[in-house]
Amino acid sequence: MPTGLLDMGKESSTEEKKRKVSIGKKLLLEEIERELSSSENTFFSRFDRLSVADMSELRRNLEKVSKRSLVMKHSLAKKVLEKNKVGDAVRFLDGPTLVTLGAKEPQLASKTLVDFVKGHEHLQLKGVILEGKVYDSNFIKELAKLPSRKDLLTLVVTRMKSPIARFAMTLNSVLQSFVSVLNEVQKKKAQAQPSEEPKQ
Repeated sequence: MPTGLLDMGKESSTEEKKRKVSIGKKLLLEEIERELSSSENTFFSRFDRLSVADMSELRRNLEKVSKRSLVMKHSLAKKVLEKNKVGDAVRFLDGPTLVTLGAKEPQLASKTLVDFVKGHEHLQLKGVILEGKVYDSNFIKELAKLPSRKDLLTLVVTRMKSPIARFAMTLNSVLQSFVSVLNEVQKKKAQAQPSEEPKQ
């Protein structure tokens, strides 16, 4: 086969590969854009020198309280952030960055990250996007202190079972019974009262 045809075949193959890579990047970009725009909160953390085992453990923990965690190239992440009008978060893209797309309760993901940092100094909290606003790592730490919805419900139930709550409920029950007794007495009095006889 002539050399020219071989060269053309190689060029065609190379162009085809480039085209497929370009399409793949575009689809990935669109997917991440959709997920970021639908996520109510997004966390950024740097994982310099974090071991593979530790990284796997962190991801397993985050899976329980978030939608997804992924490592993004800075160039791709920058495009996504700017398109979603949260370009200020670009400052969090410093070194290898883990992006966590949170669920409805951001305090759960923040608590998971804060607790993990306590035993793994190589993980650094960078910041979070919450309801379209950008906050630094201090906000994540404060967010982690808030109780979850489950904790709040448990607190309400516990207080309902306290002696004071039981006393208030008992008192209310007694008052209702007393009112019922008074109503019955009034009815009986009305029934027992003789009617006036007509005058002759």
